[in-house]
Amino acid sequence: MPADFAFSLVTKYCETCGKALILHNNRDIQRKRFCSKLCLGKWMVSQGLLTNDYSLETREKMRQSKIDLLKTGWLPTGWRKYLPHRRIAGRGYVFIGQKREHQVVMEKVLGRLLGKGEVVHHIDGNKTNNDIGNLRLMTNSEHMKYHTSQRRLSYVSASI
Repeated sequence: MPADFAFSLVTKYCETCGKALILHNNRDIQRKRFCSKLCLGKWMVSQGLLTNDYSLETREKMRQSKIDLLKTGWLPTGWRKYLPHRRIAGRGYVFIGQKREHQVVMEKVLGRLLGKGEVVHHIDGNKTNNDIGNLRLMTNSEHMKYHTSQRRLSYVSASI
């Protein structure tokens, strides 16, 4: 930077609340008029640029269109995981809401939440078979060792 370069600080005031804005960037000096989006919104309402004055008839039509969409099975993005019904996710696990069903079953049997480092293993490998006879509680390291040994066995048997 050249030695004669100096920052010029400019003080402007928010048009809604009067709070001081200290600006040093030339673009901000030219454009900035409000201290926050809240103040901008208040100013827009005061100028009549932002209204929520829908008639009761229009509000009812909007509400009914949302209800009609929900009846068809459509849900806004991200809502499905919060619903309490059973669903099968991408990797084949059955979910109830946000929790995997086999974890819920094991927690009910244990009478407590699963601890950190505890894993519920499907004995037959079928992720949708969540009977308690098919589930086994393991530590994370035991689970990794088990699957590593299974991979080695399948690799050896495939190479024979």
